[in-house]
Amino acid sequence: MKNIPNKIALIVFAVSLSLLLAASLKAEDQKVTPEPGMPEKIPAERLKEIVLEPGASCINPSCHAGMEKKKYLHAIGIDGMKCDRCHEIITQGRHDFKKIPPETVTLCSQCHRADTIPPEGLKKSPPKVISEDAENKPHKPFAEGKCTACHDAHSSDNYKHLKLPYPEGVYASYKPDTYGLCLDCHKDLEKKLAEPRTLSLTMFRNGNVNLHYRHVNKTKGRTCKVCHSPHGLKDPLLLNETFLFGKRMLTVDFEKTETGGQCATSCHRLAKYDRYKPEFNFIKSDPLPGENATVKELEQSRKDDIEREKEKQNKLNTEKQ
Repeated sequence: MKNIPNKIALIVFAVSLSLLLAASLKAEDQKVTPEPGMPEKIPAERLKEIVLEPGASCINPSCHAGMEKKKYLHAIGIDGMKCDRCHEIITQGRHDFKKIPPETVTLCSQCHRADTIPPEGLKKSPPKVISEDAENKPHKPFAEGKCTACHDAHSSDNYKHLKLPYPEGVYASYKPDTYGLCLDCHKDLEKKLAEPRTLSLTMFRNGNVNLHYRHVNKTKGRTCKVCHSPHGLKDPLLLNETFLFGKRMLTVDFEKTETGGQCATSCHRLAKYDRYKPEFNFIKSDPLPGENATVKELEQSRKDDIEREKEKQNKLNTEKQ
């Protein structure tokens, strides 16, 4: 009987030790310390527990290692020491940052503006300047200040840090995924570039000859940026007056008319187009499949275009209200 208290004490000690060990294991499990092989996606509520060591790079084998594997790395983050230029720390020494809104143009303008001084030691300096001409008609995402709608602010395998594929040069062999970036927003673009003849898909047509198809859909197709600016220009269709070809700046002399237009560029001699009274141009080109539209079909397309433009304008007016 005298041994009973000792046995009880031993049992209590063993239970206490077990509880202490369990609590210790749980705490160790919850502790967040970046290590090689750590999953890229750490739960948001645990990110703030990460301790940031003074002078340590954010890009290393343990943290954000995937960025270094991409073809292009944003110059501000190449050494992983200037991340706070964009990411404002809330709690010093912790992985606790102020949330960046979708409208990033003000943030991007800290470096990408003519009157700002970027940080020293950038690999590519000075950074490209974003045009802020008040007379420009900006591309919709740019007008909304959403630079990251098209660009990845960290790293990318695509030209110009773009989120999705887009050709680097002025020529590209056509296939739909070549223009993945444009297709992400312009949902009808793939069909517009795939149909050689149309009376409805585009206003850029000569009769029923689809001139978008004519320019882009071939082995040596012209890329979008030959004719259009991705950020904005004074022309509402974002039509370029010049484009860079190698080291030379070539001209685009485009003139719009009520039912079509004309264009004389360094690519070809003067060419005219009219949606309802097709123009004949002395330009060598491959014949397109299909037949030319009849006079009756062209006249009907005029009426259809007018109705579509009315619907488009009504929709714009509704969105502004």
